[in-house]
Amino acid sequence: MSSKNKVKFAKKIIREGMKNPLYKMESYETDKGVSLFFMDNNGEYVSLNYSGIYSIYRKVNDKYECLYVGETDYSIYGRIHRWVKGVAGKLRDDESHSGATKAREDGITLDDELYVKVIDSDTVYMIWKNFTSNLDVATTISMSCQSIDEWIAPLLKSKYNTITFEETASLEDFFA
Repeated sequence: MSSKNKVKFAKKIIREGMKNPLYKMESYETDKGVSLFFMDNNGEYVSLNYSGIYSIYRKVNDKYECLYVGETDYSIYGRIHRWVKGVAGKLRDDESHSGATKAREDGITLDDELYVKVIDSDTVYMIWKNFTSNLDVATTISMSCQSIDEWIAPLLKSKYNTITFEETASLEDFFA
């Protein structure tokens, strides 16, 4: 798929994801690593054991800055847990997360006010189906949802994604 179509698709995912709530991340270090859970606006625990795309934010005063965007075919919880372990410096020797390592080196800690916004894989797939229904067959066949986080990250101005595309977009572009 062309970069123009990838950006359009990424914007559609972000527009839909903006409708979803922010969940507060609560994490703390333990003797064996890091404990992590998520809470909604009512203080209720939320499970994120499903696949999809996620973005991690830090609240600074009244603004949210995007720290990292990722995607997973398995568990959003598992991927965010790896990021949190990286920020805490608790990754095992066989684990790595370059975005979390950069965030830790930049002074991000588990004590920061951290949030996550998610969009599940089923919703992403429905957006993809609707998006590709207007494209020609060759473009549709070549289109893949994989690595869409690399297109979303710069649109959200993510600070710690390592691999990104389309550096010139801005959040205002979503409403143009």
